[in-house]
Amino acid sequence: MVDEMTRGTSIPEHRRYSQRLAHLERQNFSAQKAHQPIGSKVVGIKQHRRNSSKKRISALMWLFGIILLVMIYIILPISKITNITISGNNELTDKEVENASTIRPGRLIWTAWLGQNHLEHEAKITNPQVKTLEVSLRGPQSVHIAITENRLLGEAQVGKQKYAVLSNGQLQLTTAQNTNIDFQGFENHRQQLEILGQQLGKLKPVIYHGISSIKYQPTKESPHQVILYMKDGNTVKATLTNVGDKMKYYPSILTKMKGQGVIDLRVGAYSYDYGEKSK
Repeated sequence: MVDEMTRGTSIPEHRRYSQRLAHLERQNFSAQKAHQPIGSKVVGIKQHRRNSSKKRISALMWLFGIILLVMIYIILPISKITNITISGNNELTDKEVENASTIRPGRLIWTAWLGQNHLEHEAKITNPQVKTLEVSLRGPQSVHIAITENRLLGEAQVGKQKYAVLSNGQLQLTTAQNTNIDFQGFENHRQQLEILGQQLGKLKPVIYHGISSIKYQPTKESPHQVILYMKDGNTVKATLTNVGDKMKYYPSILTKMKGQGVIDLRVGAYSYDYGEKSK
């Protein structure tokens, strides 16, 4: 009887112990399961950091390598300009274009090509006769300079200085002998001279090359009057502010004239021979 009672109480205790042991095992398994992903994440983070470090080191090595190659290239003679060709200059000499552009043999070729906007700006300041300037590469050590010019119209006396008059209206100090238009009467009228230069810049060379001299001769009736003395013997009366627009028709007017005379472009356009009265 006693043995049966002892077995009856031992069985529940054994079950409770088994249940408790099973519960502890489940807790331990859950804990291990919970901690395992954290460890994997740590390993992944470390691996990512190692990969990032390798990439940074590789990028720095490439950067320093490129810098080293550039420095070596700059030192080598192959980086310097040895040959310069120029086009578009009709009045300026090649030497004048080189001096204005500051592109000379021995200069780093890439600074000339990459900095051409700055070079064009400086060239216009150095020599106002430069209208546009473009630099192109023609080889590892060769560059080509293409320019357009503000044409030289002639010269005028303004104050005590002698100026070259350009087709964009700019005035440039000069000491050269004039072989083009002789501008007269502008000693105290610089602004009017600049306007006249802009007007004449609209004309084709064949027309303004036919002008011998221009005299600024304002009157009460024509406050902006200019007189053009042509190389063909004709005289043209015009208005300063639109002479470029009206002189475009000069060749066609000549075909209707019987001989040398006066062409009046101030109001409309008509002509009469010398010795005749104005119509």
